[in-house]
Amino acid sequence: MTTGRKGHSLRTAGLALLATFAVSAATAQTARLTVLADSVSAGQPFEVAVTVAHGPGRQVTFPEVPPGAPEAGTLVLGDAEAVDARRLPPAERGGVRVDSVVYRAVVFSADSARVGPLTVRVTAPTDTVLAQTGSVLVPVRSVLEGEAPPYEPAPIGEAEAFPSATPLWIALGALTLLVLGGLAWAVARALRKPARRAVVLPYPAALARLDALDREAPAEGATADAIEAHVVAVRDVLRDYLSARLGLPAREATTREIAGRLDADARVPPEAAATVRKALQPTDLVAFARVRPGPEPVARLRAATRRAVDAVERALQARDPNDTGDGAASPASAPPRDPHVPSPSA
Repeated sequence: MTTGRKGHSLRTAGLALLATFAVSAATAQTARLTVLADSVSAGQPFEVAVTVAHGPGRQVTFPEVPPGAPEAGTLVLGDAEAVDARRLPPAERGGVRVDSVVYRAVVFSADSARVGPLTVRVTAPTDTVLAQTGSVLVPVRSVLEGEAPPYEPAPIGEAEAFPSATPLWIALGALTLLVLGGLAWAVARALRKPARRAVVLPYPAALARLDALDREAPAEGATADAIEAHVVAVRDVLRDYLSARLGLPAREATTREIAGRLDADARVPPEAAATVRKALQPTDLVAFARVRPGPEPVARLRAATRRAVDAVERALQARDPNDTGDGAASPASAPPRDPHVPSPSA
């Protein structure tokens, strides 16, 4: 690559030579192109000088390099591409004006490259002339910088071994087994018949819970909290039975609301409704009035609850012998809701 000092000397010599051959040009102009290097290297920048000698009163316009070069594009100089331009101050000799510009260019050819020609616009007050330079054939060095010619490529080393594909195949096999196992599980689950669930009937379930509460009855001297919890459990047996057997929202309703719904239900005779009312009323005293009965009143309460469950069940069986007691009332026996009975949420 030509150094800066050598390039400056070549530019000075080139401009002097052009001034020597310049014409007196009242009406003519001469354009020349000079490569300021004996040889160039592919891809390495070098300088190209373009001069125009012309008479006074004319303006010279050199082709411009696109802004942002080389990313935005370059100025083509034959086989070369200009990536930068630097306009030099004009010089005048004996009535002849010399305008010049130095382009920084690169080539990517092998062996040799032709630089130029380039067209320059010369504007006079009365006309405009296009002056074209010649072209220069320059050798392109093929020896890499820093290497002694001829260049010998580095010897090819041993090829690196490719990593083993065994872990990849193991991972793919495991993934395949996982996918197949998931599909098999999904198909088996879809084809498997659902297990038949045991049907728990409301009446036997209520009696079983009452039997358990009989065995867990609080003894004499039990705490107030234990008595309250036991009475609430007895009350919930009756409420859950009425909810499952008659479809009443007994868990959320008050005793008065439950009694009103039973009075309006054609399936429950008045005697059975009264038995339910008598079993529920004492539980309200324990739950809300903080009354704490002893073991004997609690035992009578369990007995009253059992009588209430038996009374409703006998009434339902007498009305519909085919009723299995699964909690679903038959269409024929389910009465319409009485509009005069208040809603449980009221």
